[in-house]
Amino acid sequence: MDYFPLAVTQAPAFCNRKIELKRLASNIQQSRPTLIVSPRRYGKTSLVMNGIAKSKIHYAKFDLLSVTDEEDIKNVILHGTGKLLVDIEKGAKKALHVATELFAGLNIKMAVDKFGLSIEIGKGGSKPAYEILNILERIENISKKYDKKIILFFDEFQRVTQVTEDSAIESVIRQIAQMSKNLMFIFTGSNRHLLHKLFDDRDQPFYKLCDRITIDRIGIEEYFPYIQHAAQLRWGRHLEEMTINAIFDVTKRHPYYLNVLCSRLWDDDSCNLADVNKLWNRYLLEEKSQVGAELDLLSNNQRKLLGALARNEGISEPRGREFQALSRMSGASISQAISALEKRDYIYRDTDECYRVLDPLIKAVLANINL
Repeated sequence: MDYFPLAVTQAPAFCNRKIELKRLASNIQQSRPTLIVSPRRYGKTSLVMNGIAKSKIHYAKFDLLSVTDEEDIKNVILHGTGKLLVDIEKGAKKALHVATELFAGLNIKMAVDKFGLSIEIGKGGSKPAYEILNILERIENISKKYDKKIILFFDEFQRVTQVTEDSAIESVIRQIAQMSKNLMFIFTGSNRHLLHKLFDDRDQPFYKLCDRITIDRIGIEEYFPYIQHAAQLRWGRHLEEMTINAIFDVTKRHPYYLNVLCSRLWDDDSCNLADVNKLWNRYLLEEKSQVGAELDLLSNNQRKLLGALARNEGISEPRGREFQALSRMSGASISQAISALEKRDYIYRDTDECYRVLDPLIKAVLANINL
């Protein structure tokens, strides 16, 4: 089996998150709305999908990462509703019959295609927020019809506030979340600044709606035995401790990059300290152009500050004279760049209040090039 998958991870490759899974299971049981927050590629979706699998409850997943406007949000919700009906009815043709009855009175087009049940709202209808309210009310009717709970999973929910001009869509979702006894709402997001605005601002519809679960990097005490178990199955022996520590060091225990590196190591006939460094350096070379393209989206000062933080571990006083000299930036420029980079989750403050680069790939590439 693949012990280090690069997509959504299911058991038994799903490592730890026991505390978070227990809280999520409790929230699902009590129909308590839940917000799960972490940087991208930390395993939010894997956590939710494992929680849903354990609950054995039908669900609709709405992936909002690529939406660009309110119409896209509506269509994503319709697509997820179609897949939900197919899952409940165990077939697209039966789902089409139920959907025809369910959406009666709306300007809806439905068809069975190779992807399952396709549902579309005709153009020229009501505002997207009102149509989304109609869709969610009909999902509530589904839950009543079958006397079943249904989980509605909104992935990368911060995109809603990025592509809408007002809070109408958030308001209708909150309305259903507060009134429904059968629908369980789960929201995930990776932009902590935008999520704070959505869920912590008392003037916003989602204020105090959710129980918040924040997930961090998986601890050494969980990762170590997991990796040793996978090594025993792969090579019939455990790895040396310095080899595993090297894996932790270069990936900073970022779940995605740890899986990237280990998936390559596990494809080889051996795994030692030299292999870790060789494959990680090869990965850096492969991804260097991609990192460069991402950094091109930053201002010169933001890029300069990010490079300085990458080359100097744990800066507690970035506005101090010493770091100003290292970065060749003024205190005012540093303050502006820090604010922008924090909002976009390029940097973070650790438990010691030191600034660090969040993404270990970006950090490693910047630490090894001259700016």
